Amino acid sequence: MTGYSLEVIKDNLDTTRFTELADESAPGSGDAVIRVDRFALTANNITYAVAGDMIGYWQFFPATGDWGRIPVWGKGTVVNAGDTDLTVGDEYYGYYPMSSSLVIKPEKVSPRGFVDAAAHRAALPPAYNQYTLMSAENGFDRRYDNYRMVYYPLFVTGFALDDYLFDNDSFGAERVILSSASSKTSISLASLQKKRGSKLTGLTSSGNAGFVSSLGLYDEVVTYDDLANLDAGQKVAYVDMAGNRDVLSRLHHHFNDNIVCSCSVGITHRENRDGEDPSTLPGATPTGFFAPTQIQKRSQEWGPEKFQTELASAWDGFLAKVDDWITINESSGREALLAAYKTVLNGAPPDQGYVVSID
Repeated sequence: MTGYSLEVIKDNLDTTRFTELADESAPGSGDAVIRVDRFALTANNITYAVAGDMIGYWQFFPATGDWGRIPVWGKGTVVNAGDTDLTVGDEYYGYYPMSSSLVIKPEKVSPRGFVDAAAHRAALPPAYNQYTLMSAENGFDRRYDNYRMVYYPLFVTGFALDDYLFDNDSFGAERVILSSASSKTSISLASLQKKRGSKLTGLTSSGNAGFVSSLGLYDEVVTYDDLANLDAGQKVAYVDMAGNRDVLSRLHHHFNDNIVCSCSVGITHRENRDGEDPSTLPGATPTGFFAPTQIQKRSQEWGPEKFQTELASAWDGFLAKVDDWITINESSGREALLAAYKTVLNGAPPDQGYVVSID
């Protein structure tokens, strides 16, 4: 069985190529082959690429030389179980390359799923090495497969952020400010924070301000150009989805010591990474947020079962509203994959999501 993979130059994400995969019809000992059926493309995947060397995202699915394979969240089907405990035809949700297939080394196989124990993934965050069997018992309503791919990883990050703020009493903040307020992670967090009664400010571009206002999630919507008009007398927690150093610097100097939390999450503004050293800014020192850390903390405190129950309940509430905000587009094939990737890379409309099927 042969197929293809979309690769990019790691430090020039506009440069792409398709490579042909090796014949995987006879996997090695302990290996199995999953056909990658479809996956979502969002700004989150571009963050994976921009932060690829910092967090190790390029190591999940290695390519050669300066080329890399960007991870995506999607669905795959076992097509060759080899000598493993997997079953041909079973479908798994998890972390895949933008490829037509993936060779994995499944361990800890159970009705829940398995862990890919491939040697090159051993030192990487465990949350990304887990694949979940898409069964009703595991909470999968198959009507929502596309929603799971497009939103769920982002929603889980939003859920962890919401819990992190709640866990720390919002660090004493009177208001929470979210940059890239139109992003799906920000929308997820804002929907949860609104239920807690938090005062929310959405920072966004002038082009997206109308969409952000239409969500009905933010108490105020402010463009990046008008940042200086924010009330600097309030204590604020800043959740940075944009990764824009200029915005970060202006916000910190505007609020000074009234920034009581500065949490770095995403890099949607990948072209605006130059600027003042964050560690020298006034107010709370900007720190990176890694969702698996908060998830692990809560799972230990609550127990895995309660954590999953809380997450599932919040997810159901999000699903009930998200169609009012965003439309999911489906397409298939190499050219469709390349087109969707370029659209997301260059800034997709905030009211659109993208799912690509491999053919």
